Amino acid sequence: MSLKGNRSSIAGHAVVFILLMIFWLLLSGYLDFFHVGSGVLCCGIVTLISGDLVFTEEKSLLRSARIFFRFILYIPLLLMEILYANIDVAYRVLHPSMPIDPGILTIETPFEGDVLRTAFANAMTLTPGTITVDVCGGTFTVHALVLAGGEKDLLETRDIQNHLGAIFEEGA
Repeated sequence: MSLKGNRSSIAGHAVVFILLMIFWLLLSGYLDFFHVGSGVLCCGIVTLISGDLVFTEEKSLLRSARIFFRFILYIPLLLMEILYANIDVAYRVLHPSMPIDPGILTIETPFEGDVLRTAFANAMTLTPGTITVDVCGGTFTVHALVLAGGEKDLLETRDIQNHLGAIFEEGA
């Protein structure tokens, strides 16, 4: 939570603040004193509380930037997966002949980073039909609406795991 005095930490926090401020200005659409001042205050607080999540000391600023841009490029793929899963769940609910066979899956991953584990758990939870129930280290417990489909997607093809592992440069 504290802003350490080394140069890379200050640079990382500055980059986080600038990115948050740009996002704030884009979303608010106003450049008056109140909105910009509120943005500076809010972005400053968020940067102090969680600025070290984006740029950690073991990762260089360049590596963190590469991870960030690869993650941004991954978002459209994730949105397509979410859309596909939404259609699948809606089809299963509206057509009683479609199988619904809920179950629990345990997924072992080599993921060590907290941000990567959080991104993986959230990607699975955002995809309808699955929800992350528990995370313990690199082990994820997931409830799947259709056990066979969940096993195929999460244990056999491991698309989400492989994409995020490549983005965050951790073994998938």
